Amino acid sequence: MHSNRFSSEPALTGLKDFQRKTVDYVFKRLYLDGANSTLRFLVADEVGLGKTLVARGIIAKTLEHIQDKVNRVDVIYICSNAAIAIQNVNRLNVSDSDGFSIATRLTYLPRQVRSLRKNKVNFISLTPGTAFDHALSRGGHADERAILYRMLFDLPMAMNDRRRRLRVGLLNMLQATAGKDNWRSKAKNLPSEDLDSDLSKAFRQDVLNDVELYSNLKDCCERFARYRDYSRISSEDSELRYRLIGKLRSMLASVCLSALEPDLVILDEFQRFKHLLDGDDEASILATVLFEHPDVRVLLLSATPYKMYTLDQESDEDDHYPDFIRTLNFLFNESNRVDEVKKLITEHRTTLHACASVSQYHPGNKVDLENALLKVMCRTERVGTTRDHNSMLIEVEKSAPLRPSDLEHAAMVDKVAICVKAGETIEYWEIGLQSTISTLVAGLRSVLEISGMTTIKPSFVQNQCEMLSIRHFDLSF
Repeated sequence: MHSNRFSSEPALTGLKDFQRKTVDYVFKRLYLDGANSTLRFLVADEVGLGKTLVARGIIAKTLEHIQDKVNRVDVIYICSNAAIAIQNVNRLNVSDSDGFSIATRLTYLPRQVRSLRKNKVNFISLTPGTAFDHALSRGGHADERAILYRMLFDLPMAMNDRRRRLRVGLLNMLQATAGKDNWRSKAKNLPSEDLDSDLSKAFRQDVLNDVELYSNLKDCCERFARYRDYSRISSEDSELRYRLIGKLRSMLASVCLSALEPDLVILDEFQRFKHLLDGDDEASILATVLFEHPDVRVLLLSATPYKMYTLDQESDEDDHYPDFIRTLNFLFNESNRVDEVKKLITEHRTTLHACASVSQYHPGNKVDLENALLKVMCRTERVGTTRDHNSMLIEVEKSAPLRPSDLEHAAMVDKVAICVKAGETIEYWEIGLQSTISTLVAGLRSVLEISGMTTIKPSFVQNQCEMLSIRHFDLSF
């Protein structure tokens, strides 16, 4: 590292107490708990509580901790789009170096790897759609194709005149939708010396080793040896072109991953691209190479990392429990530890059901479940009753026995909801009974006025509301 040792304290100054506690706890779990440490951790703080600042603190403590153990530190920041990357990458750069890169595409690394190797600390920002997924936009960007052209130019595709012909075909094939003059200027004016020679050689070797890909590449170059305007290219040739470009981009991205030496990978709002955690497509496979790099730590940030609950009508679309288990599978990365948590969840559910027949609640299973989850995740929620919004919660146990009148109230709300076609009533109960009846009665009145319904009598609603001791609504129709 630098002659002046890096200190994390400046980055930690200004953090609120709860943010500092989160930083210290996460860092401890990642690095200081010995054999019990975890390689992956989820910070699920509520929206607006400064997860980016927490991540900055963790980065600072990581740099301080490993500065004498590695020659170079790579922090990989993955977020859903380039706008978020530009917004946050400077906030996350805690080093005294300007040597950080916003590389939204892995395929740009051949031009940047020299500076990465020269820098002591690198902050590299990637976006899933452009860095990992090369099937969605197979043609990619013209700068990517120019790198492909320059790297593939030296392939021994043929001899003498045929080799020159295939090189022209390679140039035409990689043009894709770019304008002819601009494309040729971009491709031919990119010096091969600007690209990392090791990555170029490794990429060409991978192309040669893939016999089918190499054969299709030569065939496509032969088809495009004569320049044709975009409108004159057959659909068959166009499909072959874009399929090849997509495969070449994916292969180059895979090769470029070897140029990274990730020490800390941060996935910001990862629920937007959570398929990368356990998918089996090319994008997920590329991401897995990062996640499983030796000694790398992975930090997940999200206020809503998994669906909290599933309504009946949503069960075919998504299910919160499998979603939660998938997140645990990634975090623990050990099936037996996930099975232990699933067992604790089942036991806790059984304990809750048993509360209906026993007078005292035993929180033992709940505590064990909390301790198991705290090994790989933590969450801070906002407390709005204090002046600085900086207090922490203390759980106060209160009994809430279920009475017959509660069921009568629920049945009443459900009947009115059916009348006014309000759907699920859970959200109404969350905002309170008085507001619930007010909203539903107003909806019922509107339905009756619009449709001229006479099957629901006002006296029925009045009687039901009186049963609930709610008398102050104007129920005149």
